[in-house]
Formats: sequence, C-alpha cells, structure tokens
Amino acid sequence: MPPPTHENRIISPYNPRTKPTRPVAGFAAPTSNTTFAPNQFFDACLPYCSRGVVRLVAFLIRKTLGWCDTHGNPQEEQISVSYRELVTKAGISRDMIRMALDEAVAGHFIECVREGRANATGQAGQSATHQLRWDASPEYRKKPADFRGFFEGEGNRTDIPNEFFDVIIPNEPLSVIKAVGAVIRFSIGFQAKHGRRRQQVALSYRFWGEAGGFSAKSGLCGG
Repeated sequence: MPPPTHENRIISPYNPRTKPTRPVAGFAAPTSNTTFAPNQFFDACLPYCSRGVVRLVAFLIRKTLGWCDTHGNPQEEQISVSYRELVTKAGISRDMIRMALDEAVAGHFIECVREGRANATGQAGQSATHQLRWDASPEYRKKPADFRGFFEGEGNRTDIPNEFFDVIIPNEPLSVIKAVGAVIRFSIGFQAKHGRRRQQVALSYRFWGEAGGFSAKSGLCGG
C-alpha cells in the first residue's frame, strides 16, 4: 500500500519502467443479434391474429428492421419475397399464404406496393412487393379496431433477440409464440419510469386469459 502524504491523501507511486496497460478499444455497438421491433407487434398483432399473419408480419419486421445502416435506417423498406421464401423461412404453409397476406393487409399491418404476376408466354413472372404499414398519428394504438399501422414516432420499440423471429416464430405453435412473446413484451419490452428495463416478470392466469390472448378455459389458443 503506498504511503500517505503530508496532506493525508493516498497516491500511487509512479514507476517510469512500468509497462502501460493496453487501451480499451470501446464497447461493441448494441446493434447485433437484435431487431428493433415495434411494441405494437406484441400489443396489436400477436394476441389477436392467426398464426399465418403473425409469422408473415414477423418475417417482414425481421427483414425490414433487422438490417439497418449505421444511422439506424432500414436498408430495405419494400420487401419482395417469393412464396417459397414464405414457406421455407417464414414457416407459412403454401395454401395459407394468400389468406395471411389478405388478413395482414386488412389489419393494416402491411401494404402491397406491387402486385405479383405469374409466368406467362413471353413475360416473366414477378413476386409481389410488400412493406410494413406505418401510422403517422401521434397516438399509440393497440386495439385491433383502431390500429392503422405501426407507430412512426419516437419510442415504443424494443430490441428483440433475433432468435425470437428466426427460430421461435417460424417453428413453434401459436400458443408457444404467444407465451414467449408475452414474457418478452412485459420484461425487456417494459421500461420503468426513470429506470432500466425489466429482466423478470410475474404474469397471472388472468393476464394469460386477457392481455395474453389465450382462451381462459384451456390456457391455449389455436394455431
């Protein structure tokens, strides 16, 4: 321990031969392995929509907001995907894709910016192009009847682990997706006033029956 000085302060002795420590390069940017997703996906889509719509909207959120530039802007806002991609990557069965697209458009979650076209003689086919629908209103809407697009203003988004979009949603039944989504929304998706985001949350059976979107009788919802 270094000796105290006459001013009763503790100082460290300087040794010019001491090898300096390696400087810290800095923290890694907090942009990897997460998607900055709208909270309304958990509030307005997941509890109320079919599995096909949930998987479709989640796929577009992941494709749009999971890949941003250094300024936080999406690299692609209009997403062109084939039916094959929706089957193999989004986990939507081929015979349910058309219905999921129509329901997602009707629910104001996405919008079509270019219709698809089948192959024809002398004319190559093209995939339809869709994008997330955004709402410029200052009001945060989460009731399906009021929802007109994802909130465009500041806030009301959360960094969600990519595994939720890449592994859970395309592969698990809707009941599991809802359960995991509810825990995410009410833990890391909730920030205390003047504080940090939750890491743990206790959810009652009443919550699962109401806000969680499960049937009160069985605790599960059809997928």
